[in-house]
Amino acid sequence: MREFMRRGIQKSPNMNEAQLRTFVKLLANEYSLLDSVMDSLNDGVIVANSENKIIKSNRAAERILGTPLGESHEKNVWEHIKIQDIADFVSYVIENESGQTSKEFNFKADLPEGKNKYIEVSVLPLVKEKKIQGTIIMIADITEKRNEEIKNRRLENLASLTNVAAAVAHEIKNPLAALSIHLQLLKKNFTVCNLSINQKAQKHIGVIEEEIERLNKIVVDFLFAVRPLKFEFVPVDVNALLKNLYDTFFDEFNDKGITISLNFSKELPKIQGDERFLRQAFMNVLTNAKSAMPDGGFLDISTKNENDLLLVSISDSGQGILPEDLHKIFEPYFTTKHDGTGLGLTMTYKVIKEHGGEINVYSDYGLGTTFKFSLPIERKGAMLLLSDKTSDFDSVKDIK
Repeated sequence: MREFMRRGIQKSPNMNEAQLRTFVKLLANEYSLLDSVMDSLNDGVIVANSENKIIKSNRAAERILGTPLGESHEKNVWEHIKIQDIADFVSYVIENESGQTSKEFNFKADLPEGKNKYIEVSVLPLVKEKKIQGTIIMIADITEKRNEEIKNRRLENLASLTNVAAAVAHEIKNPLAALSIHLQLLKKNFTVCNLSINQKAQKHIGVIEEEIERLNKIVVDFLFAVRPLKFEFVPVDVNALLKNLYDTFFDEFNDKGITISLNFSKELPKIQGDERFLRQAFMNVLTNAKSAMPDGGFLDISTKNENDLLLVSISDSGQGILPEDLHKIFEPYFTTKHDGTGLGLTMTYKVIKEHGGEINVYSDYGLGTTFKFSLPIERKGAMLLLSDKTSDFDSVKDIK
């Protein structure tokens, strides 16, 4: 078609009026087809001339960038882009004609839930007859792709950890149990022999006992996160479960200056679940909320029933989570606490997925964090993660 157009333009001086009209109509149809192709693309495309002015753009570019684009002889192409980081990147690449030509941007989208949005921008030269005639800017919304990768990575991390769980249980937990037993026997022998333990020695023994208990908890948390669990699904009253947690934590939270408010739906149906593990999942979130409010604050726990789902929301007014850390919090061993194991939220994620549910986190750094759980009222199909009815997890000390 390009050859036809080239030849038509060459012959245009010799065309009569009817031939010119036909040729112009063909040009208009070709241009219209180009517009249709551009607007049918899922990725955004912006074309700028050698003077960095927009000469062509499609609807996808306007949708992804959230701003109208059009031909302009006054503004440079980057001046049309409202997202400053992207505008700066486009300007730098075009003006320097070198360096990185593709970059991924992650920012909080202007959406009700404040979800993160991922955009990939590529800046390429527009070449015609071996000469640079302008710039092509490709813009792709890769949010769905990145979220799927994050989800898959979490599941892969859980699967990979399972391979070493048995070795850890054998190599660490059993020796810890032996150490604890022999320490108790040593103390008993002191008593039998009528030997008193001086204050300094008692302090050393106390430290050893505390460290053994701490290591034992780390191992138990690890096993909880990676070992196939035996779930026993029975009708569970989530309101009663959360009220029990409220009663358990009230004094502890009150001493820290944290006010807890409960907003429970009165007509909340029971769900099929394992109360023991659901309690642990919610407890981990409450414990993190307390750590995020060292100077006190507010904690809201609410429930409601919506579209065959039971929804639980836990919101705190704490320190919040950095945007770059938000997608990492469910990954094993990721923690921002100096004494954290990085397995608590991994355990929570696993329990909710085993119940066929979803968990989403929304956070404004410095303002607070909200965890939203959605659990099916009626379980359908098999559990999403591996389970083992013959699991010996019950032999591991429960985390209370």
